[in-house]
Amino acid sequence: MINKNINANYCLTKTSANNQNMLSYSLKHAFQNSFCSIKSNCTNTHAIENIIMSLKSSNYFGYDEAPTKILKLCFYLISSLLNYICNRTLFTGVFLDRLTYAIIRPLFKKSNKNDTSNYRPISILTSFSIIFEKVMLTRLLKHLTDHNILSSKQYCFRTKLKTDNATYQLPDETVNALNNKLLTGVIFCDLERHLTQNSIIYTSVLWHNW
Repeated sequence: MINKNINANYCLTKTSANNQNMLSYSLKHAFQNSFCSIKSNCTNTHAIENIIMSLKSSNYFGYDEAPTKILKLCFYLISSLLNYICNRTLFTGVFLDRLTYAIIRPLFKKSNKNDTSNYRPISILTSFSIIFEKVMLTRLLKHLTDHNILSSKQYCFRTKLKTDNATYQLPDETVNALNNKLLTGVIFCDLERHLTQNSIIYTSVLWHNW
Protein backbone atom coordinates (compact mmCIF):
# COMPACT_ATOMS: atom_id res chain seq x y z
CA MET A 1 0.00 0.00 0.00
CA ILE A 2 1.08 3.52 -0.72
CA ASN A 3 -0.06 5.94 1.95
CA LYS A 4 -1.12 9.19 0.28
CA ASN A 5 -1.37 11.04 3.59
CA ILE A 6 2.15 10.53 4.86
CA ASN A 7 3.21 13.15 7.36
CA ALA A 8 6.91 13.96 7.45
CA ASN A 9 6.83 14.00 11.25
CA TYR A 10 5.48 10.45 11.25
CA CYS A 11 8.64 9.26 9.52
CA LEU A 12 10.77 10.32 12.48
CA THR A 13 11.59 7.34 14.63
CA LYS A 14 10.73 7.50 18.31
CA THR A 15 13.53 8.49 20.60
CA SER A 16 14.91 5.86 22.90
CA ALA A 17 14.72 6.00 26.68
CA ASN A 18 18.02 7.81 26.92
CA ASN A 19 17.08 10.21 24.11
CA GLN A 20 20.09 9.20 22.04
CA ASN A 21 18.34 8.21 18.83
CA MET A 22 20.61 9.91 16.30
CA LEU A 23 18.29 9.38 13.33
CA SER A 24 15.41 11.17 15.02
CA TYR A 25 17.74 13.89 16.25
CA SER A 26 19.24 14.59 12.84
CA LEU A 27 15.90 14.62 11.01
CA LYS A 28 14.26 16.94 13.52
CA HIS A 29 17.06 19.44 13.23
CA ALA A 30 17.30 19.17 9.45
CA PHE A 31 13.59 19.82 8.85
CA GLN A 32 11.82 22.02 11.33
CA ASN A 33 8.49 21.95 9.47
CA SER A 34 6.58 19.12 7.85
CA PHE A 35 6.35 19.11 4.06
CA CYS A 36 3.33 19.25 1.83
CA SER A 37 1.90 15.99 0.56
CA ILE A 38 2.92 14.86 -2.89
CA LYS A 39 0.29 15.76 -5.45
CA SER A 40 -0.91 12.66 -7.30
CA ASN A 41 -1.54 14.24 -10.67
CA CYS A 42 -3.02 12.05 -13.36
CA THR A 43 -0.75 10.75 -16.04
CA ASN A 44 -1.83 10.43 -19.68
CA THR A 45 -1.22 8.19 -22.66
CA HIS A 46 1.21 10.66 -24.21
CA ALA A 47 3.38 10.59 -21.08
CA ILE A 48 3.26 6.79 -20.98
CA GLU A 49 4.28 6.57 -24.62
CA ASN A 50 7.22 8.92 -24.01
CA ILE A 51 8.36 6.76 -21.10
CA ILE A 52 8.16 3.59 -23.18
CA MET A 53 10.12 5.13 -26.04
CA SER A 54 12.77 6.42 -23.60
CA LEU A 55 13.49 2.90 -22.36
CA LYS A 56 16.63 1.25 -23.62
CA SER A 57 15.83 -1.39 -26.24
CA SER A 58 16.74 -4.74 -24.81
CA ASN A 59 15.91 -8.41 -25.20
CA TYR A 60 16.14 -8.98 -21.45
CA PHE A 61 12.87 -9.54 -19.66
CA GLY A 62 11.41 -10.37 -16.28
CA TYR A 63 9.09 -13.21 -15.40
CA ASP A 64 6.48 -11.77 -17.79
CA GLU A 65 8.81 -12.40 -20.75
CA ALA A 66 8.02 -8.98 -22.23
CA PRO A 67 11.29 -7.24 -23.19
CA THR A 68 11.39 -3.48 -23.70
CA LYS A 69 12.08 -4.02 -27.40
CA ILE A 70 8.62 -5.55 -27.80
CA LEU A 71 6.97 -2.79 -25.76
CA LYS A 72 8.49 -0.14 -28.00
CA LEU A 73 7.14 -1.87 -31.10
CA CYS A 74 3.56 -1.97 -29.82
CA PHE A 75 3.49 1.06 -27.52
CA TYR A 76 0.48 2.59 -29.32
CA LEU A 77 -1.57 -0.52 -28.53
CA ILE A 78 -0.82 -0.73 -24.81
CA SER A 79 -0.30 2.90 -23.75
CA SER A 80 -3.98 3.49 -22.97
CA LEU A 81 -4.24 0.40 -20.76
CA LEU A 82 -0.98 1.18 -18.94
CA ASN A 83 -2.17 4.74 -18.41
CA TYR A 84 -5.33 3.43 -16.73
CA ILE A 85 -3.37 1.06 -14.49
CA CYS A 86 -0.89 3.78 -13.47
CA ASN A 87 -3.67 6.22 -12.58
CA ARG A 88 -5.51 3.57 -10.58
CA THR A 89 -2.32 2.85 -8.67
CA LEU A 90 -1.66 6.54 -8.00
CA PHE A 91 -5.09 7.25 -6.57
CA THR A 92 -5.86 3.99 -4.79
CA GLY A 93 -2.38 3.49 -3.36
CA VAL A 94 -2.42 -0.18 -4.39
CA PHE A 95 0.49 -1.55 -6.40
CA LEU A 96 -0.18 -4.80 -8.25
CA ASP A 97 1.55 -7.72 -6.55
CA ARG A 98 2.71 -9.28 -9.80
CA LEU A 99 4.58 -6.12 -10.73
CA THR A 100 6.79 -6.68 -7.70
CA TYR A 101 7.97 -10.09 -8.94
CA ALA A 102 11.60 -10.15 -10.01
CA ILE A 103 14.17 -12.61 -11.33
CA ILE A 104 17.28 -12.61 -9.16
CA ARG A 105 20.59 -13.14 -10.95
CA PRO A 106 24.15 -13.03 -9.57
CA LEU A 107 26.43 -10.34 -10.98
CA PHE A 108 30.19 -10.88 -10.72
CA LYS A 109 32.10 -8.04 -9.03
CA LYS A 110 35.80 -8.89 -8.89
CA SER A 111 38.50 -11.34 -7.81
CA ASN A 112 37.86 -15.10 -7.71
CA LYS A 113 34.83 -16.18 -9.72
CA ASN A 114 34.53 -19.37 -7.67
CA ASP A 115 33.91 -17.38 -4.49
CA THR A 116 30.20 -16.69 -4.03
CA SER A 117 30.91 -13.61 -1.88
CA ASN A 118 32.32 -11.91 -5.00
CA TYR A 119 28.87 -11.80 -6.57
CA ARG A 120 26.01 -9.44 -5.84
CA PRO A 121 22.37 -10.14 -6.66
CA ILE A 122 20.50 -8.00 -9.17
CA SER A 123 16.74 -7.93 -9.60
CA ILE A 124 15.29 -8.04 -13.10
CA LEU A 125 11.85 -6.47 -12.87
CA THR A 126 9.08 -6.55 -15.42
CA SER A 127 9.07 -3.82 -18.04
CA PHE A 128 5.61 -2.72 -16.90
CA SER A 129 6.78 -2.08 -13.33
CA ILE A 130 9.68 0.01 -14.68
CA ILE A 131 7.19 2.20 -16.52
CA PHE A 132 5.26 2.85 -13.33
CA GLU A 133 8.49 3.55 -11.45
CA LYS A 134 9.32 6.28 -13.95
CA VAL A 135 5.85 7.78 -13.52
CA MET A 136 6.41 7.95 -9.76
CA LEU A 137 10.00 9.15 -10.17
CA THR A 138 8.86 12.17 -12.17
CA ARG A 139 6.42 13.21 -9.45
CA LEU A 140 8.80 12.48 -6.60
CA LEU A 141 11.69 14.47 -8.07
CA LYS A 142 9.40 17.40 -8.83
CA HIS A 143 8.14 17.38 -5.25
CA LEU A 144 11.67 17.21 -3.80
CA THR A 145 12.87 19.99 -6.09
CA ASP A 146 9.88 22.30 -5.57
CA HIS A 147 10.20 22.08 -1.79
CA ASN A 148 14.00 22.12 -1.75
CA ILE A 149 14.17 18.90 0.25
CA LEU A 150 17.26 17.31 -1.28
CA SER A 151 20.68 18.37 -0.08
CA SER A 152 22.76 20.49 -2.44
CA LYS A 153 25.43 17.79 -2.06
CA GLN A 154 23.19 15.12 -3.57
CA TYR A 155 24.48 14.61 -7.10
CA CYS A 156 23.69 11.09 -8.23
CA PHE A 157 20.25 10.26 -9.68
CA ARG A 158 19.41 13.92 -10.28
CA THR A 159 18.85 15.75 -13.56
CA LYS A 160 21.95 17.59 -14.80
CA LEU A 161 23.84 16.56 -11.66
CA LYS A 162 26.21 13.61 -11.80
CA THR A 163 29.04 12.19 -9.73
CA ASP A 164 31.37 14.12 -12.03
CA ASN A 165 30.12 17.29 -10.35
CA ALA A 166 31.08 15.87 -6.97
CA THR A 167 34.56 14.89 -8.13
CA TYR A 168 35.05 18.44 -9.35
CA GLN A 169 33.66 20.21 -6.30
CA LEU A 170 35.73 18.25 -3.76
CA PRO A 171 39.21 19.23 -5.06
CA ASP A 172 37.97 22.73 -5.92
CA GLU A 173 36.75 23.47 -2.40
CA THR A 174 39.83 21.79 -0.90
CA VAL A 175 42.23 23.89 -2.95
CA ASN A 176 40.31 27.06 -2.11
CA ALA A 177 40.48 26.23 1.60
CA LEU A 178 44.21 25.55 1.39
CA ASN A 179 44.79 28.81 -0.48
CA ASN A 180 43.00 30.61 2.32
CA LYS A 181 45.21 28.78 4.86
CA LEU A 182 42.28 27.09 6.56
CA LEU A 183 42.36 23.86 8.50
CA THR A 184 41.35 21.33 5.88
CA GLY A 185 40.17 17.80 6.51
CA VAL A 186 38.92 15.13 4.13
CA ILE A 187 37.44 11.78 5.17
CA PHE A 188 37.24 8.95 2.65
CA CYS A 189 35.10 5.94 3.49
CA ASP A 190 35.19 2.75 1.44
CA LEU A 191 32.58 0.13 2.30
CA GLU A 192 33.72 -3.41 1.55
CA ARG A 193 32.18 -6.78 2.16
CA HIS A 194 34.44 -9.01 4.20
CA LEU A 195 34.80 -12.71 3.41
CA THR A 196 33.35 -13.54 6.82
CA GLN A 197 30.14 -11.73 5.82
CA ASN A 198 30.91 -8.90 8.26
CA SER A 199 30.78 -5.31 7.04
CA ILE A 200 34.02 -3.42 7.54
CA ILE A 201 34.86 0.19 6.80
CA TYR A 202 38.19 1.43 5.55
CA THR A 203 38.57 5.06 6.49
CA SER A 204 41.40 7.40 5.68
CA VAL A 205 41.65 10.89 7.06
CA LEU A 206 43.77 13.59 5.53
CA TRP A 207 44.50 16.80 7.39
CA HIS A 208 46.43 19.80 6.27
CA ASN A 209 47.03 22.80 8.44
CA TRP A 210 48.84 25.85 7.18
